[in-house]
Amino acid sequence: MHSSANKARTQSTRRKRARRLALGATALGATATILVLAAPSASANVTSVNISQGLSLGGSTAFGTGCTYRVTANVNGPGDVRFYDNGVFFAGPLTPTGGAATVQWTPTGTGKHIIQARQVGPPNEETRMVGNGLNLGSSCVVLPF
Repeated sequence: MHSSANKARTQSTRRKRARRLALGATALGATATILVLAAPSASANVTSVNISQGLSLGGSTAFGTGCTYRVTANVNGPGDVRFYDNGVFFAGPLTPTGGAATVQWTPTGTGKHIIQARQVGPPNEETRMVGNGLNLGSSCVVLPF
């Protein structure tokens, strides 16, 4: 009888431990869920894209092939920025400093160019028409289309 009593106590102790373990796992899962739901969402978006024409002159457009322009993406949070010309990657990833990331862009083809900058969120973009450029070193002359 002494053995039966010990066996019953051991089984009771095991059941209590199992219940405590299950309760602890449930509490841990609930805490993790609350922390994930309460965490602030990371929002890092490109707020604007600016393309500087520099010393570029042209009758139909101020942007020419073979000439280099400065593209600046202004951002509202941390995260690398990538740049695209008509959907084709051309620069990055760049870490913004002072709320902006700046690259050099040299268009190789004429026509419409959609310059995009992407961070975590959706891209921001600017569209420029590009003509045939004559790069004079410190300036660019854009020939008529």
